[in-house]
Amino acid sequence: MSNIKLSKDIAQKIVSEMMDVIPYNINVMDENGIIIGSGDVNRIGNIHEGARIAINDQLRNEIHENGEKIKSGINEPIIINDKIIGVIGITGNTDEVIKFSKLVRVTAVLLIEQSIINEEMQNKLLNSQKFYQDLAHRTSEYDDEFHERAKSYGLDLTKKCQAILVYTNVNSSAFRLLCNKFSHYYDVDDNKVVFFSTSDYNTIFILNDIEKSADINKICLGGEEHFAAVSLKNAELSMEFGIKIKPSALIYNYDDLKFFIHLSYDNKESLISIFLNLDKSGHKLELIKTIQSYVEQNGDINKVASSLNIHRNTLNYRLDRIKQLTGKNPKILLELFELLCGLIWR
Repeated sequence: MSNIKLSKDIAQKIVSEMMDVIPYNINVMDENGIIIGSGDVNRIGNIHEGARIAINDQLRNEIHENGEKIKSGINEPIIINDKIIGVIGITGNTDEVIKFSKLVRVTAVLLIEQSIINEEMQNKLLNSQKFYQDLAHRTSEYDDEFHERAKSYGLDLTKKCQAILVYTNVNSSAFRLLCNKFSHYYDVDDNKVVFFSTSDYNTIFILNDIEKSADINKICLGGEEHFAAVSLKNAELSMEFGIKIKPSALIYNYDDLKFFIHLSYDNKESLISIFLNLDKSGHKLELIKTIQSYVEQNGDINKVASSLNIHRNTLNYRLDRIKQLTGKNPKILLELFELLCGLIWR
């Protein structure tokens, strides 16, 4: 609370609050004795002689009679951190208004201190949003200064970061409560907010609460990446592709959709790589023929077994083996499609 300066807005707020309680005119002066808030707006901007005396003497100034440029009343210095930042005056019969002097002074100090706290909180929020905005866009190495900034907000960027992109009404009061609960977030625009997480536990914790919210339209996970900005981009891509493949789903996960996302890329190496383990196995040709037959026979187990001249149990064993080696289950349509594309570009 250093270098506190009494603003016109808070001065007028003090006037309004106090004149609702006591039947006298209130004036608020700055540290130079200039009226910056008053029940008589015509006096704003004028020098208040009684306030100047209170500032110079650093004591309450009581004026018992009206003069040419001065009115009777009480002028109390407003002291915060042992420093006079202004004066509050009550105009009226001194013997009457003195009864309200302490109440007015204490209330003024409380209102000023509250305004300072509110301003500090607002500045803290703006600074945090600036950091998370930088985090959402930075794709260069995090230097020591950036790591320290992250650490000050409780985020450990030595770990991989996951972006959780939420499509919602960001102005919903219920959703704002969620944002306050999970402080690592950034308002992308009026319809999107991204949360950042560097731990699986925290990600689960965030998802559990977000899924329960009635304001949520879609949730997109960007996967764990060294750069939060890369994960955010992946989350945006998962929305772009997920809405086309599974329009009714609530959650889109980049790790589940990256195959289809990569279909739009010129370089298909990542798609072909799912066959690396299969190629290294001793039975790669029979497994590849199994995939081809499974596609040809539209997944009809009896027809596939017959075309390969093997027993159903042997076929099921091969399908399980393909799943083990590639991570893709031929019995699941989209994963079978991945295997087929891998074969095409292999």
